[in-house]
Parts: sequence; structure tokens; C-alpha cells
Amino acid sequence: MTTANGQGEGGQPPELVGTPVVQIRTISKTFPGQIALDRVDLDVAHGEIHALLGQNGSGKSTLIKILAGVYQPDPGGTVTVGDTPLSLGSPRDSHRLGLRFVHQALGIIEELTAVENIALGFGYRHGRSRMIDWRSQRRKTKALLERIHVSFDIECPVSALRPVDRSAVAIARALDDDEGAPRLLVLDEPTAALPPTEVEALFALVRDARDAGTSIMYVSHRLDEILELADRASVLRDGVMEGTRRVSELGHSGLVDMILGTTAPPEVTTLSLETVEEADLLTVETPLPEEAAAADRLVALRVRGLAGTRLDGIDFDLAEGEILGIAGLTGSGREELATAMVGASPSAVRLENGNGRAVDNPTPQQAKGLGVVLVLPNRASGAAVKEFTVHENIALPAQRRYSRRGVVNHRLELADVRRWLEALDIRPRDPERAYALLSGGNQQKVIFAKWLNLDPAVLVLDDPTSGVDIGARRVIYQLIRETAAAGKAFVVCSSDVDDLVAVCDRIMVLRHGRCAVELAGDDISDARLNREVVSVESEPATVVTGGSGGAEGSIDVVEVDE
Repeated sequence: MTTANGQGEGGQPPELVGTPVVQIRTISKTFPGQIALDRVDLDVAHGEIHALLGQNGSGKSTLIKILAGVYQPDPGGTVTVGDTPLSLGSPRDSHRLGLRFVHQALGIIEELTAVENIALGFGYRHGRSRMIDWRSQRRKTKALLERIHVSFDIECPVSALRPVDRSAVAIARALDDDEGAPRLLVLDEPTAALPPTEVEALFALVRDARDAGTSIMYVSHRLDEILELADRASVLRDGVMEGTRRVSELGHSGLVDMILGTTAPPEVTTLSLETVEEADLLTVETPLPEEAAAADRLVALRVRGLAGTRLDGIDFDLAEGEILGIAGLTGSGREELATAMVGASPSAVRLENGNGRAVDNPTPQQAKGLGVVLVLPNRASGAAVKEFTVHENIALPAQRRYSRRGVVNHRLELADVRRWLEALDIRPRDPERAYALLSGGNQQKVIFAKWLNLDPAVLVLDDPTSGVDIGARRVIYQLIRETAAAGKAFVVCSSDVDDLVAVCDRIMVLRHGRCAVELAGDDISDARLNREVVSVESEPATVVTGGSGGAEGSIDVVEVDE
């Protein structure tokens, strides 16, 4: 039985009968020294949301680029859209057959309006005078947005819109087709830049596009999203299609098992993904040093009067070996704290390190001199030099160590690089590999390595797992905890609650540029942190520490002087 919107009973898509909307057969792609895809088969059914999963480097992006016509696959494979063969390597033919793509970098110009951004996709409408018909263009924009049940001011700059509305502009542009709904919409990490409060709104957009007749291929590393949204999931591992299953048959543990493969040994002996216990994938038990109580540890850094575009005078102390989390909605100041703290964005702040050396309003170089470094997400501008090799990126910040009288000690440099490749399980273990050819998770580990190679006292992390798969995320969590256990201090600014709950000893929740509440101990949980992040009440800042523990445990609330 099929419902009016083309779904099977219980909201599930019908089983594959007849011709699928897209049929991929024996698609392979070889790059120099690497098989990215190995004879991949995949069917996407009419009227379904189909998740494409896999670790960074599994081949997902390569497959998407083949569908888009960006890459020409190896000879022998075929892609059929409906009953029509796709001309491989032709973006024009991909578009003609109704394949549309919304990438994590949305490709919108924030200074332009929604009307202008949508028109840029497929051209402006013109009147008889050959001038742009703005009235017709506005009508078209409204109609596209109404198709996915979205309404906002289409004449204001996109930069003024909510993140989810910017995503809606990109989705509406992809759905722009005078001949009807596109056949397949591919969404690559669509929630990566969204705060938790707007994820459900994005899901509604996806479902509306599906109900309008467009099948969806949904790529995400967040398995809770897959469980809530997708009908079926296909998993790539090392370029090989491991299989396709209904999500309802798998659950979280089933998805993890498909993505990671065979069950790992019960003990974690290195940072290697192969030694991660799957049943405890996002939990890290690495202890802090014996003198773990923050009050008993030496201060690694004092931050005073941190102010910026959205920050309004934040003070905090950071102990050696402590991991401090920074949470908050977009606009709370959370998204700029990391860069403002080290002078990489406009700010006013006083930093004092554990040796008593202080600098007012430091530059990033001065902050580094205090032992404080900024670790950016791999997609951020300035995170790494994409044209350099892994070797060059890791060694770059520490050139003074390797140079004497203008001569570089390449043997020492390479020895340090190889040590970090091994310690962080960076794959492939090739120091001369081009950074740009690494997967997102391995790029992020290279960025960690280049700053850890400086032996800093404090690492400030800005969305450290953005775009990182579930296996690499667990390795990064382990890396943070083990590095903290060795005495390094961390400030972790993240839009992902999982990041903060997994690794932090203490979490500051920002609202309106100030610390609204501080959680520690047993009070750090997904439920509590989500509740505090989305709260809009104006209240004095408090420190909340776990009481006696357990569901009946008491909570001590301490007023914080501001």
C-alpha cells in the first residue's frame, strides 16, 4: 500500500520496483596511488531520503562529484537517471537530467538577496526590453520558497538571515526547474553550520522537497540525523560499497557497525581507529592527572575582559590539564570567542599565562608567544596551506626549531612529522602527500599535529569536529583527553553538544555575549546542556556543579560576580 505522497505504510518509501530514479553500476575512480571508488553499485528509489554514509576518505565526495559531472570515472561504469544514461563527466547533462547538489559550503553570496542568489543559479528573467524582470524574479523566488514552506524577507541581504534560511535559499535554488521538481537532490552535510535549534527546521525543508517529488541523497556524519530522517542508508568503506539497509532495521549500533566494519578489540591501546570500541564510540574515559581537582592545579591562563563584536567582557581562569567548553547559539558570541581570544578577530582582552607574563590585546603571534595557539576547523581559511604537503604543514609553525644560520635540518623536521603521523594515525602515512588530497578527518588531524608540534600550554579549538566522521571524531576526542592528561589546557568552542559533553570538565554557556551559566561535574549532560543553550531567559551567571551524583543528587548553585 502506498500513501498519497508516494510513501509506503508508516511513512516508509516503497520497495524498489521498476526503474529507480538513479541507478549506479560498477563505478570506479582511480587517482594516482589511490583507488577512491571500486566498482560501486547504488540505487536511489523514487520518493525516498537515502543516506550515503562512510568515514572521511571512504569515497562519498568522489561519488557525488561523478554524479555532478565534475569527475570522469574510470571506464566501464554507468549511471542511469530514470531510463536515460547519464553522460559521465558532463555537468550539463547532470543538470539536464534533473540532478541537483547543495554542498556544505552553500555557494551563496551573502551580500546579495535571496532573489539575486536564486537568479544566479540559472539566470535572470528578462522582459521585452531585455532588462531584468525583477517582478517576475520575485514571484519565482516566492514560489520556490513556498514549495518548501519557507517565508522570510527575500529583499534583505542573505547575511541577515538565520543560518537555516540561508540553507533554504540554496535548496530553493537547487529546486529551480521550470519543468517541475528535480529528480534527485544531493545534500552534503547540510546541518554542519546550523545551531541545534534550527536542525529540525532543515529537516522540514528536506521532507517538503521529498514530498514535492524529489528524491534525496543525504550525506551526514551525525547518525542521530540519519535515524530521524532517512529511509535507507548505503555505506562506503575504503571506496567499496558495503551495502544498503533500511535505517529502521539498523538503529544506532547497526549504523556504527556498518560504517566501521568488524567489531574492534575491547581495549584502546593507541589513537588508531581500529582499536576503538564501537559500543562506547563517543565516550572517552582517559583520566586527568592525579591532582585532577581544578582548584588544586596551577593556572595555565587567565583571560580578562574578553570583548568583541558579540562578546561583552568575559573573564575566566584555565587550569593546567583542564578542558573548558564554550557553548551557545549562533549570535551568542560562542562562534567568535576562539578567534577573539587570540587576536585573530577584532577584540579586546588581557591574557596572562602561568608564568605571570601578560599581554593586552595580543596578536596571534603574541598569543603564541604566551603558549596559546588557535586550532581552526579544516574548512576554515588559514587553517592550513592547501597547496603544501602534510610534511610542510606540520613543520611550518616550528621552523625556528629546524633552522640554524639559514640551513634547515630536514632530517629532524621529518622525524618529528613522522612521529605525529603515527601518534595521530594520519592516513595515509605519507609525509609528502598533498594536504588537499586528504579526507576531512585526516586534514583536521594534520592541523592538530602542526600546533601540538609547538608544545603549547593552551590550545583553543574552534569547532574541532566540523565535517569529521564518527570514527575520526572519536580519535579526536581521545587525542584531546590524552593531551589534557599530559598537562595541556584546552578551550573548546563548539556548536556540537556531543563535542562538549564528550571531553569537557567545565562548560560555559554564552548568551548575549556573556557567561549565563557554567556547568561542571555530573551536571554536564546532553539534556542539561541543550536546555541551557536554547534558553533565552535573562539571568545572572551561575556555576552549577554536580552534587552527590545520581538522579537524586543535589545541585549547588553559586552566583558569579560580573
